[in-house]
Amino acid sequence: MIGKFPHKHGRMGAPKILIMMMVRNERKYGYEIIKEMREIFDGIWEPQTGFVYPLIKKMQEKGLLDSEMIDNKEYYGLTDSGRILLTETLPRVGSMFSMAARFMTLVNKTVDDLGIELMDLNTIFDNVDRDRKAHLIDVRDHLRAELERVEEKIRTIEG
Repeated sequence: MIGKFPHKHGRMGAPKILIMMMVRNERKYGYEIIKEMREIFDGIWEPQTGFVYPLIKKMQEKGLLDSEMIDNKEYYGLTDSGRILLTETLPRVGSMFSMAARFMTLVNKTVDDLGIELMDLNTIFDNVDRDRKAHLIDVRDHLRAELERVEEKIRTIEG
């Protein structure tokens, strides 16, 4: 499956990895996690409580997260098992970028074939502040670096 890694704790998809990264250094309560996810993916994805809370509960059941009640709010944190899994999983995230690049190649070809247009990335920038724009620029630069690594592999294969 695209973007998911099989593991003894179940498949590790992007939302699980994201939550684990968000609570790796400090505990956060559920709505704080959702709010941060919405900020990160502003205009692209709006995670809902009906998705995030059940996912957090499953991650607790698998021993990846624990919780602590503070001021009548349940704060979630990464367990030692969760930290180990995150450390094992992150190096393989590059394959997710490779899959995304291949997917986008097919999307672009299909868009061309159908004569339709994709949303211009500039429309994303129209509705974001400077910090968000800087974050998106960092993501873009990282993706460019990953694509350059793919290009280098292609050149190596072609000899």
